[in-house]
Amino acid sequence: MTTVELYYSDTCQTCHQIRALLIENLPKNMKFKEINISYPEGKSRASELNIMSVPTVAIDGDVVFMGRVSKEELLKEINLRK
Repeated sequence: MTTVELYYSDTCQTCHQIRALLIENLPKNMKFKEINISYPEGKSRASELNIMSVPTVAIDGDVVFMGRVSKEELLKEINLRK
């Protein structure tokens, strides 16, 4: 099963927008995981992937987007991974 991870911060408005896009548009056969980098566990995982900014979207452990991304770009990448 494909896993989409969103690395975010509570204070990031763009993060909340990307989260809503993912929740509304992810196919049922994909798992969605949210990682808050404000907590030690999230910081540790983000460090493993060399994530320096939020929002960051990773699919199956590969970082595909850092920062703002359009709905079209996000959906295109998700559809490639189905």
